[in-house]
Amino acid sequence: MGKKHTFSYSRNRKRLGKKQKAKLKIKNPVINSAWKYGLSVKSNFNRLGLAYDANEALGNNCGQVLTNGEYDDNDAVTKNMPRQKKTSVVKVLEELAKHKKQKPVFVSGDDQLFCIYNLEMYPEDDFESMSRDPKNVYQLTSKQIERLINKFKQTTGFQKYLKDKQSGELAIDELFNEELIWCQLSLRVMYYIFILFSFI
Repeated sequence: MGKKHTFSYSRNRKRLGKKQKAKLKIKNPVINSAWKYGLSVKSNFNRLGLAYDANEALGNNCGQVLTNGEYDDNDAVTKNMPRQKKTSVVKVLEELAKHKKQKPVFVSGDDQLFCIYNLEMYPEDDFESMSRDPKNVYQLTSKQIERLINKFKQTTGFQKYLKDKQSGELAIDELFNEELIWCQLSLRVMYYIFILFSFI
C-alpha cells in the first residue's frame, strides 16, 4: 500500500512552494530546445513523439523473456503496436545514441598487475589455480578472477602487456615483488602514524 502521507510541520512551506513552482530543468539539450513550458509533461512527450508511460506504449505482453537477448521485430507484440511517425526530436536522439562515445573500461593498477601475474603464471583458462594462489590476497573466487581478467583484456593496459611480452621486456616477478614491498612499506608507515596519534 505504501507509506501514509501525513502533514509535516517541520517543512518550510514557503520554500516547498517555490520548489514546486520552479521551472523544470531538462538536462538533455535536444529535448530542452523543443520543450514547451506551458504544457504538461504528458502533453510535451506526446508532442515530441516520446512515450510517457512505457507500459502503456508496449501493452500487456511486454514482459516476455528474451532467450537470445535480442528483440524480434516480427514478434506478435511489435506487430500489434500502433506505429507512430518519428518526429524530428526522436530522429536527432536516435542519431546521438548511435554516435555516443563509449566510456573506456577502467581497471586499477593493482588489479592490472594481479591479472598480468596470473596470466604469466597459469594457463589462460585455469581460474581455479589462480584463485588458490598465495598472491590472491583478497580471496577472489575463480569467477571473480575470470570477470576481472576479461575486463582487463578490454583495457589499453592489456595491449601494453602483450607488446612488452612480445618484445621480452616483461619481468613479472620483479614488478610484482617491487609493488608488494611498496605496499608493505606504506602499511607500516600508516601503522606507525596510527600508534603515534593514539598516544597523543
